[in-house]
Amino acid sequence: MLENIALIKEVHEHMPTKKAQEEAKESLKKIELENIGLNRLNQCNSYEVFCVCFIRALMTKESDVIIVTPFHLIDNLRNIKTIISIVEKLQVKKNILILDTISNEIHYKDSSCNIVK
Repeated sequence: MLENIALIKEVHEHMPTKKAQEEAKESLKKIELENIGLNRLNQCNSYEVFCVCFIRALMTKESDVIIVTPFHLIDNLRNIKTIISIVEKLQVKKNILILDTISNEIHYKDSSCNIVK
Protein backbone atom coordinates (compact mmCIF):
# COMPACT_ATOMS: atom_id res chain seq x y z
CA MET A 1 0.00 0.00 0.00
CA LEU A 2 2.94 2.34 0.64
CA GLU A 3 3.99 2.02 -3.00
CA ASN A 4 0.43 2.71 -4.11
CA ILE A 5 0.18 5.91 -2.08
CA ALA A 6 3.73 7.09 -2.76
CA LEU A 7 3.35 6.71 -6.52
CA ILE A 8 1.36 9.96 -6.67
CA LYS A 9 4.25 12.04 -5.29
CA GLU A 10 6.86 10.10 -7.25
CA VAL A 11 5.19 10.64 -10.62
CA HIS A 12 3.63 14.07 -10.28
CA GLU A 13 6.23 15.81 -8.12
CA HIS A 14 9.29 13.72 -9.03
CA MET A 15 9.85 13.01 -5.34
CA PRO A 16 12.37 10.29 -4.51
CA THR A 17 10.72 6.94 -3.75
CA LYS A 18 12.08 6.71 -0.22
CA LYS A 19 10.82 10.18 0.73
CA ALA A 20 7.41 9.60 -0.86
CA GLN A 21 7.03 6.30 0.99
CA GLU A 22 7.98 8.02 4.27
CA GLU A 23 5.18 10.53 3.71
CA ALA A 24 2.78 7.69 2.98
CA LYS A 25 3.91 5.81 6.07
CA GLU A 26 3.42 8.94 8.21
CA SER A 27 -0.14 9.36 6.92
CA LEU A 28 -0.99 5.72 7.60
CA LYS A 29 0.48 6.06 11.08
CA LYS A 30 -1.77 9.07 11.85
CA ILE A 31 -4.84 6.91 11.28
CA GLU A 32 -3.30 3.89 13.00
CA LEU A 33 -2.95 1.81 9.84
CA GLU A 34 0.83 1.68 9.48
CA ASN A 35 0.57 -2.12 9.73
CA ILE A 36 -0.93 -2.32 6.20
CA GLY A 37 1.98 -0.53 4.56
CA LEU A 38 3.45 -3.66 3.01
CA ASN A 39 0.10 -5.31 2.25
CA ARG A 40 -1.32 -5.83 -1.22
CA LEU A 41 -4.84 -4.79 -2.15
CA ASN A 42 -6.29 -8.28 -1.67
CA GLN A 43 -4.93 -8.35 1.89
CA CYS A 44 -6.88 -5.25 2.96
CA ASN A 45 -10.50 -4.80 3.97
CA SER A 46 -12.76 -2.14 2.46
CA TYR A 47 -12.02 0.38 5.23
CA GLU A 48 -8.27 0.06 4.69
CA VAL A 49 -8.65 0.36 0.91
CA PHE A 50 -10.80 3.47 1.37
CA CYS A 51 -8.15 5.03 3.63
CA VAL A 52 -5.41 4.33 1.10
CA CYS A 53 -7.50 5.87 -1.69
CA PHE A 54 -8.25 8.88 0.49
CA ILE A 55 -4.58 9.41 1.36
CA ARG A 56 -3.70 9.11 -2.35
CA ALA A 57 -6.26 11.83 -3.10
CA LEU A 58 -4.68 14.02 -0.43
CA MET A 59 -1.27 13.55 -2.06
CA THR A 60 -2.45 15.21 -5.27
CA LYS A 61 -2.25 18.94 -5.96
CA GLU A 62 -6.05 19.17 -6.24
CA SER A 63 -7.65 21.45 -3.65
CA ASP A 64 -10.91 19.48 -3.49
CA VAL A 65 -11.51 15.84 -2.59
CA ILE A 66 -14.96 14.40 -3.26
CA ILE A 67 -16.05 11.21 -1.53
CA VAL A 68 -19.05 9.69 -3.28
CA THR A 69 -21.31 7.27 -1.40
CA PRO A 70 -18.99 6.32 1.48
CA PHE A 71 -21.58 3.89 2.86
CA HIS A 72 -21.18 1.86 -0.31
CA LEU A 73 -17.39 2.10 -0.38
CA ILE A 74 -16.83 0.80 3.13
CA ASP A 75 -18.57 -2.41 4.20
CA ASN A 76 -20.40 -2.10 7.51
CA LEU A 77 -19.90 1.67 7.76
CA ARG A 78 -22.56 2.67 10.25
CA ASN A 79 -21.65 6.24 10.98
CA ILE A 80 -20.20 9.07 8.91
CA LYS A 81 -18.18 10.04 11.98
CA THR A 82 -15.70 7.35 10.97
CA ILE A 83 -14.90 9.33 7.81
CA ILE A 84 -14.83 12.63 9.71
CA SER A 85 -12.39 11.09 12.19
CA ILE A 86 -10.00 10.14 9.38
CA VAL A 87 -10.14 13.70 8.01
CA GLU A 88 -9.40 15.13 11.47
CA LYS A 89 -6.54 12.73 12.21
CA LEU A 90 -4.90 13.50 8.87
CA GLN A 91 -5.26 17.25 9.50
CA VAL A 92 -6.58 17.77 6.00
CA LYS A 93 -6.06 21.22 4.50
CA LYS A 94 -8.21 20.55 1.45
CA ASN A 95 -11.90 20.96 0.79
CA ILE A 96 -13.63 17.65 1.48
CA LEU A 97 -17.08 17.05 0.02
CA ILE A 98 -18.96 13.91 1.02
CA LEU A 99 -21.81 12.99 -1.31
CA ASP A 100 -24.22 10.26 -0.34
CA THR A 101 -27.36 10.73 -2.36
CA ILE A 102 -28.47 7.11 -2.13
CA SER A 103 -28.73 7.10 1.67
CA ASN A 104 -30.27 10.57 1.60
CA GLU A 105 -32.88 9.50 -0.93
CA ILE A 106 -33.91 6.63 1.32
CA HIS A 107 -33.93 8.81 4.42
CA TYR A 108 -35.84 11.71 2.87
CA LYS A 109 -37.97 9.69 0.42
CA ASP A 110 -41.37 10.72 1.79
CA SER A 111 -40.44 14.21 3.00
CA SER A 112 -40.63 17.56 1.28
CA CYS A 113 -36.84 17.77 0.89
CA ASN A 114 -35.62 17.98 -2.68
CA ILE A 115 -32.83 15.69 -3.76
CA VAL A 116 -30.87 17.10 -6.70
CA LYS A 117 -29.06 14.59 -8.89
